Amino acid sequence: MATASSSQPTTPTEVNVCPVEQAIRIIGGKWKMLVLRSLLLNGAQRYNELLATVSGISAKELTRNLGELGDSGLLKHGSAYELTELGRELMPVFSQLLTWGQKLKLRS
Repeated sequence: MATASSSQPTTPTEVNVCPVEQAIRIIGGKWKMLVLRSLLLNGAQRYNELLATVSGISAKELTRNLGELGDSGLLKHGSAYELTELGRELMPVFSQLLTWGQKLKLRS
């Protein structure tokens, strides 16, 4: 009878999560991306400013998304919401998304 080697994971919690999957879990979804975009482009903002700059988001969704982004270490809240250093590191990613989005727009 074959036995599992000690180098193989024995439970799902021991399996390494793909870094792309982990990133998607943290920033995935329409609203998180738009909240991050607003903070990257406009800098620190108060709650009502974010509510105005993230078009279409409800107050409940904004509150939930701000909490999740804060829990993940991407933003902090003082007198306003602002990105942490980790959050600001997303700027090159958003620049690439802009370039890619412009190419998509040209194809339409």
